[in-house]
Amino acid sequence: MNILKNTLPALIAAIVAAASPALADVVLTAPPEAGIGQPFIAELEADGEELSDVRLHWLGHDAILSPLSKENGVQRFSAIVGSDLKNAKAGNFPLAVTFTAGGKSGEIRHSIKLTPRKYPSEKLTVDPTKLSPPKEATARIEREAKEGRAALMTNSAGGAPALPFVRPVPGSFSSVYGKSRYFNGTFRGRHGGADLRAKEGTPVRAAAAGRVVLTGDFWFAGKCIYVDNGAGLVTFYCHLSKINVKKGEMINAGEVIALSGKTGRVTGPHLHFSVAWRGEFFDPAPLLAD
Repeated sequence: MNILKNTLPALIAAIVAAASPALADVVLTAPPEAGIGQPFIAELEADGEELSDVRLHWLGHDAILSPLSKENGVQRFSAIVGSDLKNAKAGNFPLAVTFTAGGKSGEIRHSIKLTPRKYPSEKLTVDPTKLSPPKEATARIEREAKEGRAALMTNSAGGAPALPFVRPVPGSFSSVYGKSRYFNGTFRGRHGGADLRAKEGTPVRAAAAGRVVLTGDFWFAGKCIYVDNGAGLVTFYCHLSKINVKKGEMINAGEVIALSGKTGRVTGPHLHFSVAWRGEFFDPAPLLAD
């Protein structure tokens, strides 16, 4: 079931307009409430004065927005954002959009209530050599973590990709976002994405259009691809057997970008797929086509 499809009206139910009369035609649409670890949509509409330097601010991060469309003098902006189960807390948090209009700075603020959400746990058995990396792999792992973090923090202007996202592989979920993961009986953290069943060599399609910002063959993730989808959103594909794209390449939604595999730390062939906004991972399942 596509969660986003069924809850979209509720996700964008709250509307907040700028207080200044001069900016009365700028409207922010965002949900009043969101589950921790779940995505939501923020939209901005400006009728009249053209906006520039539009930025969305949420949980200590910001993203650059560019208009998705402009019709009859109305600019429309949007972004897909969320919170990361690993560090988000329950409570009310401000979402703000800042901009410039007519040479003047403007801001719209809206409070979103983050609510607790239960996630399952799972126990996995892996090769002991993959559970605790050998000392000689430490420098490599640290380098790869730094490269991956830089890719996740890519901040190019854009807007929310079309929903629903293309399902990268047709298989069902074998492990969902947020699971507490125990490897060989030891707790190793929360699952930061979703695993989809895929035999080795299954074509992997881009969930959304974007620009490839990093490819690599990492100790944990195996062969992997990071795609900048704009407005702070990055999609991540890993444990691949073959990569068909290069860094800097523009790709379309649905384009075959890789073949699935079992590289890196895995228990078998599958595709791990993650979605993050400004480095904050949230559940990708609500965004995917059935």
